[in-house]
Amino acid sequence: MWIYLIVFCSQLAFNILKVLEIKYTYEKKVKSLLINSVLINLVSLLGVYYSLDALMNDDFLVIIFYLLGSVLGKYIGMKWDNPLFILWDRILKKAN
Repeated sequence: MWIYLIVFCSQLAFNILKVLEIKYTYEKKVKSLLINSVLINLVSLLGVYYSLDALMNDDFLVIIFYLLGSVLGKYIGMKWDNPLFILWDRILKKAN
């Protein structure tokens, strides 16, 4: 069951981070974009590893969690006035 949670959360984070990537590219925030790209790659590797592992073991239920995390993450990233943007900007301002 924890594999489903990992796949769901990683896809959720991946899609929110992809929306952030578009935002930072548009705003030409290079430092934020580079850090975000590293996080996208790490989250992507995590989700793909566990989802492919489950699929190789004939656990096709993981596809539902993969898709739900993707759709919900994209929805949160696009429709919500995303507090992750505010949190991320605060973290980067403290680092500067």
